[in-house]
Amino acid sequence: MNQANPFSHIRASDYTDEEINALWVGFGSSAIDAVIEPNSRISKYILGGKGSGKTHVLRYHSYQVARKRVHDETGLSTLTKQKFLAVFLRAAAFDASRFENVSSNKNTWQQIFGIYFELMLIEEVVDALCEVQSSSAQDQFDDKAFLTEMASITSNKSLLTCASLGDFLQWIKDQRGNIDDAINHWAFTNQLDISIPFNLGSAALKINQAIAKWHPLLASLRLIYLIDEIENFSTLQQEVVNTFIRYGEGQATFRVTGRLYAVKTYATINSGEENREDSEYKITVLDDILRKHRGYPQFAKKFISNHLVSGSFSDQEKPSHPNFFDPKKSFEEVKTENFYDAAIQNFNLDAARPHFIKNFTSAISSSKRLLSTDTTPDQIAHTLTNGFPLLLQKLNILQFCKKFSVRISAKDLAEKIVKDCADFTLNKPTKEKYYSVAYGHYAGDLFAQLFAEARSSTKLPYAGFDTFVRMSAGNPRNLLIILGRAYDIASFRAIDFIYDESLSIGLQTEAVLASARVAYDKDAGYGPMAEKAKAATNRFASVLRAARYALRIPEVSPLAVSFLDDDLSDESREVLQYAIHYSFIFENRNGRRDRNTRRLNRKMQLNPMMAPVWGLSLGRRGDLKLTRQLLNYIFDPALGDEFEKALRELDRTWNNPFRIRSTRQPQKELF
Repeated sequence: MNQANPFSHIRASDYTDEEINALWVGFGSSAIDAVIEPNSRISKYILGGKGSGKTHVLRYHSYQVARKRVHDETGLSTLTKQKFLAVFLRAAAFDASRFENVSSNKNTWQQIFGIYFELMLIEEVVDALCEVQSSSAQDQFDDKAFLTEMASITSNKSLLTCASLGDFLQWIKDQRGNIDDAINHWAFTNQLDISIPFNLGSAALKINQAIAKWHPLLASLRLIYLIDEIENFSTLQQEVVNTFIRYGEGQATFRVTGRLYAVKTYATINSGEENREDSEYKITVLDDILRKHRGYPQFAKKFISNHLVSGSFSDQEKPSHPNFFDPKKSFEEVKTENFYDAAIQNFNLDAARPHFIKNFTSAISSSKRLLSTDTTPDQIAHTLTNGFPLLLQKLNILQFCKKFSVRISAKDLAEKIVKDCADFTLNKPTKEKYYSVAYGHYAGDLFAQLFAEARSSTKLPYAGFDTFVRMSAGNPRNLLIILGRAYDIASFRAIDFIYDESLSIGLQTEAVLASARVAYDKDAGYGPMAEKAKAATNRFASVLRAARYALRIPEVSPLAVSFLDDDLSDESREVLQYAIHYSFIFENRNGRRDRNTRRLNRKMQLNPMMAPVWGLSLGRRGDLKLTRQLLNYIFDPALGDEFEKALRELDRTWNNPFRIRSTRQPQKELF
């Protein structure tokens, strides 16, 4: 394979304009419009986790990048066709901490930041207009009318010396330079000498009026400011942005991106009045769109193909066909046919049988009086397992654990399960569909249990491109991280999985586990609250693992929980919110209706990118309902010791389904 890893380039902020276009993959015009909404006259926040594509979306719609797609036409033609001018600005480019000074008047520094922010905005606009002018040599532009309009908003006489758009661009840069010099000078003298060139908001929100006079075809041009990574602004600085959003309606709109926790305030400056959702702004959560989009698997394939073409080949080597990469052929998959028979043999999982048989007979022996005198635990185990494929042996035991009751003969129940299992293996039509349904639900969980019970060094496999897609959970960067690690591992072993041979299940699993550990350990170093959220996530996942690897699995492939919001303590609520902010945990915004009370519960799931750390499934199916007690044991940092006790009790409960509880000491409810 090529020495350069085509999947190592994961940050859209590092891409060139050409790479933004080359790596772009659309997933339906309606979905894109729902994100950027260029025709909307209301500003919006586009929020999402790390790597969800926020920067890529903004830059793709910026004028700077759009021009690269249509370099054979004039800039004026570009603007008249798309009917908007969008300019991109990264909040990280401001070095915003310079404008934060606790020993001086906060309002003064807020105003200085606001003017500097505005100068940066109009500099990007004028820079784009200069390109429009230079690329549209056959068209006439009225620079004088533009400058006259802009001069009306400022008392700074130096603007009157500008004779062209280029002069005005330099004037803007000079004004920024003056502020830079004044701030640098203040650091040594504690004296701040700044001449403010215009009132806050008067330039960036009114420059479209000057554009309308500059050329008649641009009279109705919409102006959009694309602000990336708003979390880099402090609360006072975000108040400035909120003020622009509030008073920009009808003149300019904003598309502001950030992490899920990015927005610190919706207040504006001076009065502090807050902007209101659906009035001054809207919110779009990019993660939700990507996770719910049915076309995401196809999007992922094209996304990866683009990275391969863009990064791996010289111009002479680039494949001509856009779908040259077939991930189905590049990554070996776990064979699930014939009840995972081939996989069980390949991984030598037959060694698991003595252990799960022993666990079952031990559990039933603890309540021998539930069996008839002529039936022993060993006989029940023999009936359920004799002659069946290994995975079905485990499924028969699971069904026995779930269906057993003191009102049912253990021998009769075992024989019925065995008959239904035999019919299932022969594809016989039956009135009861429970067995085939149970196999569809629990096969993956039981296969995972075999690895733990075989007690070998072999890891539970995570393999196949579809697995990578599910694990990425709608986050393109996650997909790149997994494939990047797989590429490094393959290159070290001189394996070319792009063209020559598929990557083995073992090497894929190695790449997946490393990627999952990075997501859990390294991608969230944001401070003490993140560490608390990380610890809570570990407790959360430990409960899910206890459930998945139990003798009597309480829910199918558990990756999610549900609970009443009122049951959260203040401490737990705060930690949970940070876990969501840092994408350790996802929230299903539709919730889950309680079967008994019909009250709407909140529903949370572990980020699938981290699931392999605990050997969990990647798909959300069943969810565990948490009581107030266990919920707060998980998310309240002060209750760690109580959590460990509760987890041990859960483990005993799920692995001893035949235990008779004392009536004198009732079991505390955990679920």
